[in-house]
Amino acid sequence: MKDKGLLRIILCILIIMLLTSCWNRRELNELAIVTGIGIDKAPDKEEYEVTFQIVNPSSTATSTGANTGQSTTTVYSTTDRTLFGAFRKTSKKTARQLFFAHTQLVVIGEAFARSGINEIFDVFERSHELRLNSTVLVSRGVDANAVLKILLPIESLPAIGMVKKAKNTAKIWGENKNINIFELINEITGEGEVAISGIRIIGDREEGKKKASLEQTEVKAILSINGLGVFKKGKLTAWLEGSEAKGTLWVQNKIDQTIVNIDTENMEASVAVHINYSKTDINVELQGGIPVFHVHIQEEGKVNETRGFVDFSSADEIMKLEEQLAEHTKEEVIQSIQAAQRLKSDIFGFGNELKRLRPKEWEAVKEQWDSLFAQGKLDIRVEAYIRGTGMRLKPYMNKDQFN
Repeated sequence: MKDKGLLRIILCILIIMLLTSCWNRRELNELAIVTGIGIDKAPDKEEYEVTFQIVNPSSTATSTGANTGQSTTTVYSTTDRTLFGAFRKTSKKTARQLFFAHTQLVVIGEAFARSGINEIFDVFERSHELRLNSTVLVSRGVDANAVLKILLPIESLPAIGMVKKAKNTAKIWGENKNINIFELINEITGEGEVAISGIRIIGDREEGKKKASLEQTEVKAILSINGLGVFKKGKLTAWLEGSEAKGTLWVQNKIDQTIVNIDTENMEASVAVHINYSKTDINVELQGGIPVFHVHIQEEGKVNETRGFVDFSSADEIMKLEEQLAEHTKEEVIQSIQAAQRLKSDIFGFGNELKRLRPKEWEAVKEQWDSLFAQGKLDIRVEAYIRGTGMRLKPYMNKDQFN
């Protein structure tokens, strides 16, 4: 019995010695924390140009004396045939190993996006170092490299500031969508096409790189979420703006909140309705070999402002506004679908819906779906309800004062 007990003790000691513990640990002061990644096409090469926005810890620390006058981030760029190769090749320029656990943003350069993006996300799925929930944006008019070099007021880390902008405007304005890498891969591998929000530099790019530009009330350059990029077979083909972009989000059931301005008898776009609920159902069927897109939208909102006289105590006036609201939404949806049909790019997932509901019919038409989508007929139905008028019914000015 004693021999068995001794044997057990020896075995336990051997097992403990074999435990690897923190064999792959990396000290914080040995890491370069990456908050944003930019992907461009290298000039005159069949290579990627990959840009990394890296946190400068001495400038972001909150302790006394941490302000060194340096920028909060540093940007490095490297070219290579593969993205992962560029990740590792950057070690020639940085004193620390890149650490991607806090990467919030991936920016794709417009020129590169027009050449095709479908293959670039493979490394994000394979590597345990990269995040699939990073927001994706496409730069407009400039390379991704230039976007990541712009410093932002309020937010000390520009990449995080850009992500907040993308999420905020998608939530309360509704002309742009917030999409991450995981969602983008699902769309690429589905039966439809992809739409990604754009980001534009407004102002002086060179001044926007300097920390001194932030030391004034009006900065020299800002980054603005702008437009919705439409892709065809992985290549950026066009940009949707304004009503066409918002209509796209209506169809995709991505509207959380938005504002719709409705006309009155005496003034155009004078009643602001805050949409705080929206739900879209779509159905696709074939009639005589031509697809019919049935889109049913239910929306609710409240009046937040009026520049003309409207008596909101009148049920007839409320019903009239609801009809105008429904018509306005319907028009935006029609504009967006017709724009996509001109591009032969099914960014709404109508093909996915036909495949889900009627798989046999889908098999018969999937090879010709691009041309059939462009010929598709529209059946748009919108139900709009105004649920409130704010803190008062009638405007504080009477009808004569508005004339």
